[in-house]
Amino acid sequence: MTDTIERRIRIRRNDKASARSNNEVLREGEPAFETDTGDFKIGDGSTTYRKLLGIRSEAEIAEQIAQGIYEGTNLQEKFADEIAEYGNVADWLHARCSAGNFKGIYPGDYFYDKTVAQTVDGTSVAANQNRKCVIAGIDMYYNAGDTAMPHHLTIFAGFSAANVVFNTTNNNNGSSYNANPFKASKLYAVLNGVNNSTTNKIGAVGFNGTGGCYLNTFSSALRNRMVEQRCFLPERYSASAALTDHTGWNWQGRGMLFAPSEIEAYGCLIHSNKPSMTQQNPEGFGPYCHWPIFKTAGQRGRLMNGRTYFWLSSVGGGGSSNACIVTGHGNANCINTSNTLIRAPLCFHIA
Repeated sequence: MTDTIERRIRIRRNDKASARSNNEVLREGEPAFETDTGDFKIGDGSTTYRKLLGIRSEAEIAEQIAQGIYEGTNLQEKFADEIAEYGNVADWLHARCSAGNFKGIYPGDYFYDKTVAQTVDGTSVAANQNRKCVIAGIDMYYNAGDTAMPHHLTIFAGFSAANVVFNTTNNNNGSSYNANPFKASKLYAVLNGVNNSTTNKIGAVGFNGTGGCYLNTFSSALRNRMVEQRCFLPERYSASAALTDHTGWNWQGRGMLFAPSEIEAYGCLIHSNKPSMTQQNPEGFGPYCHWPIFKTAGQRGRLMNGRTYFWLSSVGGGGSSNACIVTGHGNANCINTSNTLIRAPLCFHIA
């Protein structure tokens, strides 16, 4: 896109040396607008007026992001004219990613996607509901992985319409379908619409999600722009025994929709580790990094304006029954995989 200057506005001010040195305003009590160099300035920059018009400088946004208190901006309003050239927000974001151009987009900013009707695990998702999709991070995994990730945005799109179990039995092992506990789980099947239903030495694992999944509740425009990240996923499966720790790892896709890992939620391993594990715990190999929107415990607990408990993709170290969660209070916890009070997070990458 090429910017075209239609007209210029010249602002005249008192040309006295004292006025220039003090950067005097032309009018008191108005929102402040100024050039990058500060040569011209209108208004005194009153916080009240700035908040009224939703004006935030780059410096203010950077400071709020650093403090973990940035509430975000609606990208569909901020870039309405630019988005109109592409027809929808998904194609616009794709174009921005393809160009590696994230100017004016920050972690915490958001857009809305219209839901598509679908029945998932017995719960009906209504059509044409606004789903808030929050930018969780920008280019966090660019060029990482055995297959390099392109320029991308990581999105946290809220939660499942109803609670979802990680597995119907207290079972955090992988299976013959996939040795990775998350990809072998019911949670993964409900998110991505696969049939991974089987058993292992603990009991039932997985689910037949081909009848309906949360992936299909997103618009086709957005689904067409999702990209699957390949990660070094841990393995915990044996055909002859119930395992309590990982036994290896392997590069593979984590799913179009996925739950964050402990490192992505907290910046470190907590319940997915145990003191007797070696420092090279494969749960942490990722490649994973701490997401900017989870910078504070408050953000984890009140994400999407609610105190919601949600699953992570990491499972408990030293046991065969638990998976990791974020609580509605923002703290880390580990709980039985059959717990019926936990939501599925809806996370994906756009490229």
